[in-house]
Amino acid sequence: MKKWQLYRGVEDPISGTFNLAEEITERSEKILFLSKFALYFVWFSIILDLFLMLALLSTGQIFMFLVLLSLLITGLITARLLSILRRFLKEAVFRHSAIKAMREGPPAYSIPKGKNKTERFISYLKKNNDTFARMLKFRPELLIKDSFAVGRKGKRFHFDGFVQRKPSFIYKLLKIGYPGYSLYIRELKKTPQMSDLKEVIRDLESVTAKGEAYPHRVCLLYKSSSSYNGLNDDVYDKLTSGEVWLKGYKKMKINMQMVVELPTGHYEFVPFVPELPKVLP
Repeated sequence: MKKWQLYRGVEDPISGTFNLAEEITERSEKILFLSKFALYFVWFSIILDLFLMLALLSTGQIFMFLVLLSLLITGLITARLLSILRRFLKEAVFRHSAIKAMREGPPAYSIPKGKNKTERFISYLKKNNDTFARMLKFRPELLIKDSFAVGRKGKRFHFDGFVQRKPSFIYKLLKIGYPGYSLYIRELKKTPQMSDLKEVIRDLESVTAKGEAYPHRVCLLYKSSSSYNGLNDDVYDKLTSGEVWLKGYKKMKINMQMVVELPTGHYEFVPFVPELPKVLP
């Protein structure tokens, strides 16, 4: 780094801060890639160490057994610290991507063509989220339209579109591994009310209790008229508060979003959820 580069943040603090964050994010992605192999190596060493300990224990070499035991404990601590580092870097990269998208500003997205609101919104997601488009290209059966999701006691709840990928068996037992993925879409015929939000939350509580993945994103679609002046204050405040979750899952927030089709041919998103690279919507 050249000497003058050390002081560029002083000349323009805001731009300098964002530029520094971008540099750190780029390096974080490389560190994440390398730390994955480091974590694999540590776990391989732990497993090998465990087998050697069993072999030494069977031959009565207690001193070497204790040496390997200390190495095993050190390895477990190292693996834990590497996992914490990777989790922190992943969150930092993710948050930076979201901040960068919001910094560039939510563009005025044109409404794609389609015979109904759900098809138009799915087309929007495919166009703006490559990961989602690739998933549906290779697994088109994952997208279910105008059907029912099954909840507790076999109850059925209608959604105009949804994607469900079940969590792994290990995740259900230990909360580690693949957590699954789910996206739910429901069309609203009338002006959105708080009762609509409460109803969909109740439905999803039942569906999630049945064993489906926790909702990652819930989109309520509404086509406005020429007299539309925005959402009611209580609905707007609830959606933008970041305080939407299912009963019993207070620490796991839901990205609940109102997607309004405006007469101008553009979408209004409340709140705006940026489509991030390598992340499903």
